[in-house]
Amino acid sequence: MPKFFTLAILLLFTTNLHTVQRYQTMMDAADWRVTSSPIHCEMAHHISHFGSGLFVFSSGGELAFQLHSLEPARRNSVTSLYSISPFWHKPNEKELAQLTLSKGKMPVYVGGELAYRILYELQEGRHPTFHYKDWASFEDDVYVSLSSVKFHQKIDEFKQCINNALPYGSDKVKDTDIFFGTNKARLSKPQRKKLGEIILFAKVDSGMKIQLNGNADGRGRRIYNKKLSARRTAAVEKYLISKGVPAAQISQKALGESRPVASNRSQRGRKNNRRVDVIIKHE
Repeated sequence: MPKFFTLAILLLFTTNLHTVQRYQTMMDAADWRVTSSPIHCEMAHHISHFGSGLFVFSSGGELAFQLHSLEPARRNSVTSLYSISPFWHKPNEKELAQLTLSKGKMPVYVGGELAYRILYELQEGRHPTFHYKDWASFEDDVYVSLSSVKFHQKIDEFKQCINNALPYGSDKVKDTDIFFGTNKARLSKPQRKKLGEIILFAKVDSGMKIQLNGNADGRGRRIYNKKLSARRTAAVEKYLISKGVPAAQISQKALGESRPVASNRSQRGRKNNRRVDVIIKHE
């Protein structure tokens, strides 16, 4: 065979060679970990040399699955999601979906029914697997699998967290006004009750910040009203802290009579001005 012909064949095979990259945690190292709170549930699985797969549920939202990679995806592309039987079962493979592979360190994010489908396949002892072309050259086949090993040890804990989650997120908690009697800085029972929802979420969401702005009506001297508004914010702050809200999440400002929302000429107007504005912020 002529040398140039042999070289041509070698070049042909060389240019068509590609490798397969497989990422899956070995059986003896496979693990699932659950992190839970009344507003956030997470079940995470480490994928050796690749990153992690996470099921995430936030109160008021829906179940989502996230695939995180140590190396960021360099471009948007497409991935196929398969459900594959483990090697100790009868070989079986089925395609579940075609998904967009997004640029960055979270290339896959799915919510709703498909997230529950991935959860179901793991419960059935199968391995959900993502297949795509490598991000560098689009030549190598890459397979990233979630292991069902030890999944059953944690799934009930994760479901319990979801069942116990609050019905909506802290982002739905609204600002409120706490009102006071004339020359008073004491919280009445109805006003304490108005703070209940804020307390519930602030205790479990460290990113929730509470700004207290104290106000007074226009009766009396300004310096007195300034001090009175400070006593009112202090009363609200003290109550929040007594119910378990971390002091670091609370800030306050005494505004005196400088921010009326109604005329001080009427009794009704003065009543609306004797207040503490409770303003909710999220980091």
